[in-house]
Amino acid sequence: MREGLSVRRFKRPFARICLLTLMGFLTLDCLAISARTLSWEPREVVKKYLLTHYPWAEIEIMDLSTGDTLPNDPPKRIHLISGPLGRAVFSLVFKSGEKAIVHAHIRALDWVVTSRRPLKHHQVIQKEDIYLALTDVRRMPKGSLAHLEDVWGKTMNRSLGVNMPFSESLIGDIPLIKKGQRVTLVASAVGLKITTLGVAREDGFPGQQIRVVTLSSKRNIWGIPLDENCVRVDY
Repeated sequence: MREGLSVRRFKRPFARICLLTLMGFLTLDCLAISARTLSWEPREVVKKYLLTHYPWAEIEIMDLSTGDTLPNDPPKRIHLISGPLGRAVFSLVFKSGEKAIVHAHIRALDWVVTSRRPLKHHQVIQKEDIYLALTDVRRMPKGSLAHLEDVWGKTMNRSLGVNMPFSESLIGDIPLIKKGQRVTLVASAVGLKITTLGVAREDGFPGQQIRVVTLSSKRNIWGIPLDENCVRVDY
């Protein structure tokens, strides 16, 4: 009698374990079937939407999740509820009228001209000084430059460290006339042209006034550079 009772007590937990194991296998099979029948990938659909609507070179999507059961067919429309950078929320609308909410963490990257080595104030930028780098758009400065030809041949408005992004405020044109350079001062009127020699007191750029001093009278006057050697002045 005790022996039969012991056997029954042993069999009940064993049967329960077998039942739970079988249920687990059935659940995994159902999930696998569901995954196989889904004809679209939510991550790729969201990525395509972002690349279509925003001018970024690359998109990284992390921690994508949805609390809804997704239909087998891809969504007809996508609406951005919040974001898109950082924590973003999307509403997916399907042909059947069903809707689903998708949460994801979005990181966007774009190309920006970056310093290959430290650059000094007033230094002329050479092609080998710079390169293009994919950078998190939230770390890019205002007025970032995305083309190498926009930067090389320019001068530095201030010093810049290595592996730092370029912006419009960092660069300027190469001066036509350099500070301390001897120049020809040209003053003209109707039927009259006067020239004399002078020295530039500062760098001179096209269309911008520059302070010069005449060699003969040591008089400080203002003029506009005409080329690398001449400055137009008004007496």
